[in-house]
Amino acid sequence: MEKDYLNFIRAFLGESAMMRPVPTLLKPFVRKDPAIKAFIFDVYGTLLISASGDIDESIFSTDNIYRALNSAGIQVDSSVKDQAMLLAEVLEEFRQTVRDYHDKERTEELPFPEVDVLQIWEKIILTREKQNQLVLDGPLCIKCFTFVFEVLSNRIYPMPGMKELLNQLSAQSYPLGIVSNAQFYTPVIMNFFLHDTISEDEAVSPFDPDLTIFSYKYMRSKPDMFLFELLKEQCKRKYDLFADEILFIGNDMYRDIYPAFLAGFKTALFAGDTKSLRLRQEKPELKKIVPDYIITDLMQLITILN
Repeated sequence: MEKDYLNFIRAFLGESAMMRPVPTLLKPFVRKDPAIKAFIFDVYGTLLISASGDIDESIFSTDNIYRALNSAGIQVDSSVKDQAMLLAEVLEEFRQTVRDYHDKERTEELPFPEVDVLQIWEKIILTREKQNQLVLDGPLCIKCFTFVFEVLSNRIYPMPGMKELLNQLSAQSYPLGIVSNAQFYTPVIMNFFLHDTISEDEAVSPFDPDLTIFSYKYMRSKPDMFLFELLKEQCKRKYDLFADEILFIGNDMYRDIYPAFLAGFKTALFAGDTKSLRLRQEKPELKKIVPDYIITDLMQLITILN
């Protein structure tokens, strides 16, 4: 199945059910600001509707593992007496491995380590195969399994206005970028929803590849300041932009607005979907942090330009 991976993913994404954002009670606050010269976006919960609200808050279930295994040509061995128990063990092993990795790798210099889900799942599945608990129908397509499991666990769909907004900003030659907690499948999903193409190319047009920062590439996750400082350096190097000429748009006050504010960016809180809005009012770091703008619809960003 490995050679058919991309066609497999195209068919899977093509069956994505339409989702709509659930309006919040927040009111938009947007005003014209000609000083803004670049737009940087979060992905999950901002550009994409996320059923769980964020990539890190996926809802895992044994049913999703079962469906993902079948999709990737992996079966539970007939010798396993309690299939449900095995799937529950596999799910808990995944959760514990992620927790252990975070605990092991977290340091003062690396406060928010990011995992590589492909490596974790490959080790788990191959170990279970050696233990005669899982049977592979040919070479392991770990990307097939992981993609299906992750998307089943956190259903996604384009946020209304996503494509129109990006096309309009791009047509006006604004540099566009991304800082997102992400995995290998994130650019695949974005390219499918934006361009109806399926590839493993990490470039997602119209975003500038030099301003596109996915957490799994750096093994650091938001709100790690490293990601935002890297973006700031890239904007200065390539476009000679200062931090206050850059607008960062995200749905999470702690993971998006807080580090963007510390980096000196202007900020816009996306409050267009109850499922993804994260005000994080319990965080003491946010007591004096106020976003420059609040938007409840992506197209409201155009107000800044006109």
